Amino acid sequence: MAGRPGKHVLRFAGRVMQLWFFGEDRTAELVDRSYDAISSGYDATWTSHMRDRTVELIDRLGVMGGQRAIDVTCGTGYATNLVAERTGQTVVGVDRSGGMIAEARRQYGDRCEFVQSDILDYLKDQPAESVDLVTCCWGLGYSRPRAVLGQIKRILRAGGTVGIIDNSIFSLSEVMRCSILTFMEQPDKLENIMRFRFLSGQRLLGLWMGLSGLKPIALWGGQKRYIATDGRQAIARLCATGAAAGFEFAASAADSPAVFERFAEVIEKKYGNTIPIIHRYLAGIGRK
Repeated sequence: MAGRPGKHVLRFAGRVMQLWFFGEDRTAELVDRSYDAISSGYDATWTSHMRDRTVELIDRLGVMGGQRAIDVTCGTGYATNLVAERTGQTVVGVDRSGGMIAEARRQYGDRCEFVQSDILDYLKDQPAESVDLVTCCWGLGYSRPRAVLGQIKRILRAGGTVGIIDNSIFSLSEVMRCSILTFMEQPDKLENIMRFRFLSGQRLLGLWMGLSGLKPIALWGGQKRYIATDGRQAIARLCATGAAAGFEFAASAADSPAVFERFAEVIEKKYGNTIPIIHRYLAGIGRK
């Protein structure tokens, strides 16, 4: 990939604006393709890395036996199953990725029910005041947070609880800066931009809960990191965990190998053999 990082800043900005305002929004389709592809190895990469943070959320929810629960953005069903073990009931897990749902059914189908659906569409179809608990782990930013929280409030019974944990918009900022520098070298290679809605932090999550009619009763955040020793390893791990979901398709299939090769070089130039992969997250519990 020719050029130097930062050489075509204005062209890059113009390309981003062109795609944002006039390009087709393929975010949902491309994210689903990413998660479908990694579903069989997702637990070994992402779930294992962030397992303690997910368990912390479920612990703090104080799940009780007999509660009716729904787990949206359920992925491979790890959190869904945790809730099912504690309620003693069949918990419904909902995710848009067919690959992730297939893996969830393979692992936990004897205890949980899994539905492939857009989570907002699924929530809209549920009766008002029909569940005691809703969980949403590591996927709110792929949907429409305000609308999702509004629907969760609608379907919760009085005193019902929602628990959310998700990456913040600042997650992986070190890596994202390097990806921007890479595309600044040759802006015409940028074919798709991802239109996510990840939140900036737990305070904004609390604000959105309040505006949706839910009372925030606990809000927290933090980060968890690992170190990659070279650019190729960093990119492979980002793709395997779903952290780069959709971004694999930022360039065309023909251009992607060269773009990712240059991306690896840019990361290595910036950080050497200690590349920080930092997942910054937010979490909160709200009550109706």
